[in-house]
Amino acid sequence: MLRTGWYVPVEPPADCLHLLLCSWSAEPTGQHLLVPDACCDLLWLSSGRLVFCGPETTAWSFELPPGTTAVGVRFRPGVPSALFGIDLSQHREVRVDAAEILGAELAQDWNARIGAAADLDRRRDVLVDLIRDRHAHEMADPFADALLVRLAVTPRAHVNELAAALSTHPRTLHRRCLRLFGYAPSTLARLVRLQRFLALASTERQPTLAGLAVDAGYVDQAHLSRECRRITGRSPAALLSGYFSTFPDMSDPYKSGRRVDALMGA
Repeated sequence: MLRTGWYVPVEPPADCLHLLLCSWSAEPTGQHLLVPDACCDLLWLSSGRLVFCGPETTAWSFELPPGTTAVGVRFRPGVPSALFGIDLSQHREVRVDAAEILGAELAQDWNARIGAAADLDRRRDVLVDLIRDRHAHEMADPFADALLVRLAVTPRAHVNELAAALSTHPRTLHRRCLRLFGYAPSTLARLVRLQRFLALASTERQPTLAGLAVDAGYVDQAHLSRECRRITGRSPAALLSGYFSTFPDMSDPYKSGRRVDALMGA
């Protein structure tokens, strides 16, 4: 969970860990780039909207009116399909009014409860409580976790290898992946690799792009560069510069004043 000056993630309560990756509050100013992470968010905006953000396959930028604040929850990959009975491939690359997911009456009730809370932190906690009260005893499809674990072990596995490891048919794997994540297994693998690259970059003290690429599951640095540009429209170095220039408490070599050229061994 990467924390920035405008975005503050919080670990969810123990009884929601199987559903949520985090809850968060945000006070964004200016334009920000969001990189897909195989997750979906339910968020409340101080403008009075409750929004469901579906799965993304490419990065996208947003800018909110000045003074707008937000709170949200980030569901673990594969969870929203089970909780809300939806096929995530029907909600790919879109952000829709939560009424389409929750139903109009429930969405209106949740919107009012969150909006009535005293401050940003309390609004975030109210949203978490609403999810917990309604869904804490529900379980996600275990197939989602099994697929993610397999991708962690074999990040470049072909779909036929994944299917065999999960004791299913490639077409069945494809169909279930579309419903649970919103896209095909190959797309999921690309997004997981890129997120692993970002996570490693945030912890390595003496990184090079070549080393990060191999550790994240890419064939080599060129493979990383192709996929990074395909997903974000940026080179890996430019992506890291944009991410970590906003982290004043990060350890070297990302502290202010150090160029991202260091990542390339310069």
